[in-house]
Amino acid sequence: MVQKMCIMGMASGYHFGDVRPFLSSLRRTGYSGRVILFVSPTTRDCDKMEAAGAELVHFERVGDYEQYSYNALRYLLYRKWLDECVEHFDRILFTDVRDVIFQQNPAEFPWPEGLSITLEDAHKSIGTCPYMKLWLVGHLGHDAWEALCDCRISCSGTTCGDPAAIDQYLEVMLPLLRNYTPGKSMAGYDQGVHNFMLHNGLLERVTRFDNSGPILTLAYKQGLPDQTSEGIILNDSGVPAVLVHQYDRKPELFRQIREAFKA
Repeated sequence: MVQKMCIMGMASGYHFGDVRPFLSSLRRTGYSGRVILFVSPTTRDCDKMEAAGAELVHFERVGDYEQYSYNALRYLLYRKWLDECVEHFDRILFTDVRDVIFQQNPAEFPWPEGLSITLEDAHKSIGTCPYMKLWLVGHLGHDAWEALCDCRISCSGTTCGDPAAIDQYLEVMLPLLRNYTPGKSMAGYDQGVHNFMLHNGLLERVTRFDNSGPILTLAYKQGLPDQTSEGIILNDSGVPAVLVHQYDRKPELFRQIREAFKA
């Protein structure tokens, strides 16, 4: 059954070449739902993004917004847009944009009730990932990181849920994103908050997928993922992934995908 879905992402500072694989691959799957991209004054080629099917919401990082990195600010923008939208959706997908492609219509996947998150490759844990340590210690303190060292990393770049689950996710997350202290590589601290919420039981009705599920997250996956003779990328179960995330971490795959969507 095709669900009524809304896909939301941020394209601040991007140009059309950055988001073309995302938008073009999504269109090829037959997806007909809404795609909301938040764009800043530094976003280029907005007309091309709209022509490719995106609805653009313009914002500026001024006033209260300045206390957040762009990665974190997107959640405030999502909250505001969803609060003002009168349309009902069965599922809402928060997703990165620049490093994501779709291979199947995400509205046709049987997402479970509640929240769906994706765990990264099991060979890295929160305790062995230098970025997770940086984000958790730098924003929430050493004790917050130490308590989660043995936990799997969940990528904050792809989160799907029904409206009630998304509402609860944002309700818990937004206060935890406040009081951000900028620093080198700290812009992704929202992932520290995301994992803090998940592994401390602050989220209700959560389904944990890994790389054998609908979303293939590649940053810590060793080697290249398997592909069919037609170039379809397979997840760890050997079936086509619905979404492929972080393909830019694999230079050979990055070149392949950008070549496939260059026009």
